[in-house]
Amino acid sequence: MGGDGGTYDIGLQSLSGAMERGHDLTYICYDNGAYMNTGVQRSSATPLGAATTTTPVGSESYGRKGNRKNLTKIMLAHNVGYVAQASIHDIGDLFRKMKKAIDHNGPSFINLISPCIPGWKIDADMGIESARLGVDCNFWPLFEVEQGKFTINYRPAVVKPVSEWVFSQGRFKHLKKHPEVIAAFQAEVDQQWAWLEMEEARTNPPPKR
Repeated sequence: MGGDGGTYDIGLQSLSGAMERGHDLTYICYDNGAYMNTGVQRSSATPLGAATTTTPVGSESYGRKGNRKNLTKIMLAHNVGYVAQASIHDIGDLFRKMKKAIDHNGPSFINLISPCIPGWKIDADMGIESARLGVDCNFWPLFEVEQGKFTINYRPAVVKPVSEWVFSQGRFKHLKKHPEVIAAFQAEVDQQWAWLEMEEARTNPPPKR
């Protein structure tokens, strides 16, 4: 288990090696989108536009530039037998995926959205709700891939705009002056969701008649 800094960045080489070699292990990354314990520095999991101590906001910067790394896709590229995304707000889904991952014979990986109260600049009682909102706007889809077969575990009845999640956090408040960044953020979220739906359809073909 490790955070996104120690998983997406510092530990990626050793994690990749362990997955490629096929060790019987389960790795859980708790993703809070920055190096939170050491001063809220940018990691490659930091979302577009987020303010961190190494991507400060100023006259020449709107925060983190470029889209975040998609570590879940990288793990899928290792042909790992079980890969999933989960959220701290849905404990039932998380526990079910943890059991599947641990019971799987071989390497398995779970990416878990886990808000950081001071780093995200949200109220102390808003951690769970912030994770839920990240799922409801499709920023953090809940899905699993078992032996190459994709399953989307949750489809929001009404997909919320990513701006609702973004502007609930202080680390993004400056983006109200940068609608073009919000538009780019939404486009990336929509693109990733479309890819996920395409992969689910591709790996779950209808039965032949």
